[in-house]
Order: sequence, then C-alpha cells, then structure tokens
Amino acid sequence: MIVFPVISAIISALCFAVMAGDAWRRPRPDKLTWAFAFAMFALAAGADAAGRSLGWEPWLARLYYATGPALVVGYLALGELYLLFPAQMRRFAPGVALLLTALWLSLVLGAPIDAERLPAEGWEAIERGPALVGMAIAINTLGTAVIVGGLGYSIWRFRRLDRFRNRMVGCALIALGTLVVAAGGSLTRLGRYEYLYIAMSIGVSLIFAGVVWTRRPAAIRPSIPVVSAEPALTGAPPANSTAGGEALPPSSAEADLMTAGEVPDEALRFVEDVLLPLDDEALTNRCAEWSVPRDDRPMLNRDEARLAWRLRCRLSPAARRRFDAHGVPARRQLAVLHAEVLTAADGMSAPSVAGQGSSLDTPPVHVIQGRIRHEAGER
Repeated sequence: MIVFPVISAIISALCFAVMAGDAWRRPRPDKLTWAFAFAMFALAAGADAAGRSLGWEPWLARLYYATGPALVVGYLALGELYLLFPAQMRRFAPGVALLLTALWLSLVLGAPIDAERLPAEGWEAIERGPALVGMAIAINTLGTAVIVGGLGYSIWRFRRLDRFRNRMVGCALIALGTLVVAAGGSLTRLGRYEYLYIAMSIGVSLIFAGVVWTRRPAAIRPSIPVVSAEPALTGAPPANSTAGGEALPPSSAEADLMTAGEVPDEALRFVEDVLLPLDDEALTNRCAEWSVPRDDRPMLNRDEARLAWRLRCRLSPAARRRFDAHGVPARRQLAVLHAEVLTAADGMSAPSVAGQGSSLDTPPVHVIQGRIRHEAGER
C-alpha cells in the first residue's frame, strides 16, 4: 500500500522542517545533523512511494538506497556524538562525515542496476557488490552501537552526577526509535514491505521526540554560596599566603572584599585568576575537569540566570567584563561550578556532637586552606 510510505515521508518531512527551523534560529552541529537525518528519512520514503506509484526509474532506486538503508543511521549517531561530546567532535567530525558520505554516494551511484528487474523489484534491482554491502553493514553496526552506547553513557553520567536527566531520556528515545526502524527492516522479510514504513513512522516519531527532549532545559537547584567572616584560627597563616608564610597579592575581588570587611573568597580568586582569563574552549575543558561539562543551550533558565548574576555581582569590575565577554555556555559553566562545586563546602555542617545537642560548623574553606599551608610550612 502506497499510503504507508507517504505517511512516513510526511512525518519525516515535518520533523525535518521543525528541526531545520530550530537550527536556522540557533545553529548547532547536532541540530543540523539530525535535520539532515530527518531529510534522508523523508527522501527515502518519498522515493519508494514515487517508485511504487509512478514506476521505478534508476535515479529513484539510487535515491532510495543512498538515503535510506545505511547513511541515515550514521547521521543519527553523529548527531548524538555532537550532543554528548561537542568540543571533541567539532575538530574532526565534519571532515570524516563528508568523506564517508562521499564514499557511500560514489558506491551507490557506481553500482549497476538490472534493468529487467527494476520495474518489478525497484531498488532491489541495484546490484550490490562487496564494497557497498560491507560499508552498509559497517555504518549500520557502528551507528547503532554509538546510539546505544550514547544511551549507556548518558545513564552513567546521570547516576554519577545526578544531572542531565533530560539528555538521558532523550538518548533513550533516540535509541528506541532507531531500533524500531531497524526492526521494521527485518520484518520486511515476512513478505510485507509496509511493515517497514509502519515501523519507520513510529521510529522517526520516537527519534524526533528524543531529539526535542534533549533540548529541554534542566532545572538546577540553586545553592547560595556563603562567604564566611569567621577569622582564621590562631597561629594559622591567612589563605592568601605561601607555605613559607609570604603573603600573596590579593586579587581585585579579594581587595574589594577586604575593603568591605569580609574574608577573601578563595573560590572567587580561582574564578578570576585561573578560569576567566581562558578562552571559551580552554574554559570548557577546565570546567569539565571539575565535573561541570559544557551545555550549549543558547539561553539560561531562571535558576541558572540567578546563579550567574550572583557570581557576576561578586566579581571585580575587570573580571565582570571578562565574564560578560564569554558566551552563554561558558557563563553557565562558571556559575554552576562556583555555586555547586567551589563553594559547596561553605554551607556544610558537621554532625552534631552526641550528648551536647548542638552542631559544629565545618571551618570555612579559607581556614582549611590556611591550615594546610601552615602545616606545609612547618614541614
């Protein structure tokens, strides 16, 4: 029945239109890649529908085979890799993708077609040599492995960091949709080709839902950093000193805090002196080392904006200018790193002392650091 490939082509074309529009407004490699994958789904289903209703031509058979059986899985996998590892993928992925696409198209265009079988069998009349078959198997196998592996990686990151739930759910839907499409191809061996397009319609819808789900903003629990005014312990050198007791020059943020009568914040010093001077890529990698990976969403959600503004207000004027010069993803990383990692220990309390009915406050970060430096100086 022609209706099934037509429905599948329409669904795929609608998914392409939505994704392409989003990529046009806010370009990102993963969006562009997934938009291209949906376009290939639509072209393959449309070519099959046209061939079955109007009669197969060699170009229709080649169009179907070029876009349908293998290449689309590779681009779905590429989009997931761009989502999970954006910094690493942008270095080599475009060249590799273009090379493999050109190789695949050259094999499809160079494959002979049996003219006698073409009217009745359509794209099955393409005589697939070992190179074409081998590349199709390789793309399908590796692409599916990447998609399923990306799901496993997302689950691991969520369990480890208790973050990126939406990304994990989205990757699960993408993996499920890919497997549904693959299952449809297997069902065609039962002699009913429409099974492929029933499965493709469901699978494409699941993949699209997964792609959209990965873009949902994650709610971040804001944690209010505390700058303690508690004086350092007697005999311990201040936090801004070397192991030998020599004073280190305060950063501009620390100078502002000293003027206000507050203890300098080591977290702010790290942000101002170590992180903010870096470019976006180096900053991304440095924050990722501290368990805060890059999130390329172009806008901050409300909680992220509050964290970013809180951090910005505590920076020195020069540091604020550097902070504002960074892109939204870098500012998000800095805000989350400062609030949830660098200052997380400031608000922690030790367990209450048995029998006393009170609690002992954990020493502020600068006091702990002062003790460490003091002990190092004594040794």
